[in-house]
Amino acid sequence: MSQAALDKINYGLYVTGVQDTNWFGGNIIDAFMQVTVTPPTVMFSAMNKNRTTEIILEKGEFTVSALPSDVHPFYISNFGFQSSRKADKWANVPFEVVDGLPVLKNAAACYRCKVIDAKDLTTHTLFFCEVVDAWMSEKETLVYREYQRSMKPLASSSFMEFQKTHVSPVL
Repeated sequence: MSQAALDKINYGLYVTGVQDTNWFGGNIIDAFMQVTVTPPTVMFSAMNKNRTTEIILEKGEFTVSALPSDVHPFYISNFGFQSSRKADKWANVPFEVVDGLPVLKNAAACYRCKVIDAKDLTTHTLFFCEVVDAWMSEKETLVYREYQRSMKPLASSSFMEFQKTHVSPVL
């Protein structure tokens, strides 16, 4: 099977936002899509081993912030390279709280979602969610292909620099 052929499937990059016990949690997702217009319904896939996935399953609500095309690569590494079990990821980026959940201040768009169904796919969970609120900016969204082409090495290097000067709290 050609992984390169699968890489041709186009999508964006998003940050989920949840309320954990000690702080807000979140992670990077890329499999996010609208599946119905009325009612507005989306689905996305998240890794089962992530703390954010556990919280979404427990609480049934979360936010999604669509990363803008001009996002700093650190945002991707901040939410993708460390665990919400050990780090307060939202403390590292500008955000606001909407209805008790975090969203990125510079997002291209934001969605408040409520889980209506979830299917365990062994390594991932596929969530079906009602969009209960949505808002947007004038920014364009980051396309995953552009991340792979030009931002991936920058995300790694920016996170290594961050780790040199910051220590994540241990629970």
